[in-house]
Amino acid sequence: MYNRNRCLQAEEGAGFMLTNLDYPLFHWVDSGTHTAQPIEPLAFDETFANRMVRAGSVPIVHYWIYERALFLGRRDARLPRLEKALRLLARDGYGAVLRSSGGACVPLDAGVLNMAIHLPNTGLSLDSFFRFAATVMQLGLKEYGNIEVGEVIGSYCVGDFDFAIGGKKIGGMAQRRTRHGAILQLCINVEGSGRARGELMERFYLEAGLDEMEKNRPIPSIIHDTIGSLSDAAGRHVPVAEVKQKMFDVFSSRWKSERIPFSLPTAEVESARHHLLNRLGLFSYTAAEILAPDWKLTD
Repeated sequence: MYNRNRCLQAEEGAGFMLTNLDYPLFHWVDSGTHTAQPIEPLAFDETFANRMVRAGSVPIVHYWIYERALFLGRRDARLPRLEKALRLLARDGYGAVLRSSGGACVPLDAGVLNMAIHLPNTGLSLDSFFRFAATVMQLGLKEYGNIEVGEVIGSYCVGDFDFAIGGKKIGGMAQRRTRHGAILQLCINVEGSGRARGELMERFYLEAGLDEMEKNRPIPSIIHDTIGSLSDAAGRHVPVAEVKQKMFDVFSSRWKSERIPFSLPTAEVESARHHLLNRLGLFSYTAAEILAPDWKLTD
């Protein structure tokens, strides 16, 4: 069920009037499809965020994909049978990572596009950042249907800034602030079946004990029919590469945008990974690690 009372219907170009976002240039990088530790693309984003403190820093848009993993929110760590649920889905090839941004669990696979927007500006209000991203989604994805922004009741990682087509959630966003900048992370279901992802999450939360929780539930409930994808909405196969290009074109119509090769110093990435895993207490496991007989979920 779509909560239309919270719907944001942006007029053409409305979100692009935010003067706080008048940057002369955006750099676009694509780190490709990841299959190793699921913390890896998050460590890249942490590294980009750390570099925002440098003089003359340019905002960065980072594309990435992870092939089969559950990206858990802090709320999911309270699930009573989380370890059991992760073992079950690891049999289907899903790794798991606890992320530091807000929200609850999101299933990723090769048909899900992740887009992280990095700004060297920690003073931008939460609402302004979300509205900016909502407008980008509405303009960049309009070919596939009317993008509604608001809570999709029954969806996974439900929030006020879900985006949907025909009442079915195709993605959402989460924000993280660091000392050096702001990160807005967007997740878009592009290829494949939204229903299949919804059914996966129904199974995950059933096994993890969501229905047994009386308080501190990560989400109220999960209904698989609330989830969609751009391919579902368009009635055809929509390639991830096509969506990447459309989002770039929308940005380029407002800001100077330049694609640059992906490159980060190894030492900086390792430092960011250590910060996420050790200082922030996150965890990261591949499916093979979860299926090992002696695997135990870190408290």
